[in-house]
Amino acid sequence: MPRLKGFDYSKPFFYMVTLKRLPGLAPFSQIAEGEKPAQYLLENEITRAFSQAIRSFHMTCRGLAPIECFTVMPDHLHLLLKLEEGPDTKPLGTYVHWLMRALARAFWAAEAAQNAQNAPGQGPVHNTLTVGGGMPPDPRTVKSVVQGALSPCFRRDWHEWIVKRDGQLAAFTRYIRENPERAWLRKRNAQFFGMVRKVPFLGREWFAYGNTALLDLPALFAVKGHRATKPGSPEWNALVEGCARIGPGGAGVGTFMSPLEKECGNAIAAAGGKWIVLCPEGFGARWHPPREKERFCAEGRMLFLSLYPELERMPTNAELYARCHEMGDLAVAALQKP
Repeated sequence: MPRLKGFDYSKPFFYMVTLKRLPGLAPFSQIAEGEKPAQYLLENEITRAFSQAIRSFHMTCRGLAPIECFTVMPDHLHLLLKLEEGPDTKPLGTYVHWLMRALARAFWAAEAAQNAQNAPGQGPVHNTLTVGGGMPPDPRTVKSVVQGALSPCFRRDWHEWIVKRDGQLAAFTRYIRENPERAWLRKRNAQFFGMVRKVPFLGREWFAYGNTALLDLPALFAVKGHRATKPGSPEWNALVEGCARIGPGGAGVGTFMSPLEKECGNAIAAAGGKWIVLCPEGFGARWHPPREKERFCAEGRMLFLSLYPELERMPTNAELYARCHEMGDLAVAALQKP
C-alpha cells in the first residue's frame, strides 16, 4: 500500500501496523462461540508463538520500544510500534519486515511442533497448514523454513497509521484491544447489521443501516469530490491517494456518487478500509444495499446513513443533489480529510 509521501518513517512516533494472513494458512486464533464468553478470542499454538515473538522482538533490534499493545486475530494482526529517537533507529518498514520474518519463523515452528505431536493414523491436526486443494505442507518444506529458509505467512501489503494527533494513541489502543469483541459481535449477531435504527453522528440524528460500530473508529475521513473534477488532475490525484491510505482502523465518509468519489471508494476497498455511505434518498421499508455492496455490509465494513426518513415519493434529482451537498458539507466541516 502507498506510504505517506515526503514523510520520514524513522521519526519517533507510534505507528499502528496491520499484517494480513496469506490465504490458505491455518488461523492465527479463533473467535469464541456462545453467549458472552469469558474470552472473545481463543488462543492456539500459533497465537502463543506469535505473542512470545512479539514481546521479545524489541530485544533483537535497536531503535524500537517494547511492543506492549497488540492483538492476534484469526486472519490478521494489529500492533502499536513505537520508534525511539536515536542514531540507530531504522525506518518503520525495516522493523515491519524484520518482524514479519520473526513471525514467519514462529508460525512454521508452531506448525512443525504441532505436526510432530500428531501420531500417524490419528487424523488431521487442528492447526495444519492447507494450501489450495487442502494438502498439508511437505515436511521437508517445514524443516527448511524452521532452519531459516523462510516462507511468508503474511501478505506483502501491510498497512500503517501514523499516530500524530492528540487523543489518537488512546483511540488506536482501544481499537486494538476491542477488536476481538467486535469480531465476536459480528459473528454472533450477523442479523444485527441488517436493521435500520437511529444513531447520533456529527451533532445530528441519522437513520442507519449496517455496522454502527464504524462510527467509533479512531479515524473518520470526509470524502467529497466535485463531479467536474477531471481524472488525473491534482485535486483528483490528491483525494484518491489520500483514500488509498484509509485502511483498517479508518473509514471514508461520503456519498461516493461522483466519479471521483467512486474512485476513492475503490481505493479504500483496495487498502482494506471501511465506508460510511451517506444516502440522500433515505431508507424504504424493504431497503437493502445494492448487490455489489451487500458483501461489504455483511462483513461489517460498510454503514449506510441518511438524515432523511422514508418518503411517500422518490425525491427529484434536484432534491437528491441538494441532500448530497448538505450531508457531504456536514462531514467535511466536522471530519478531517484523507
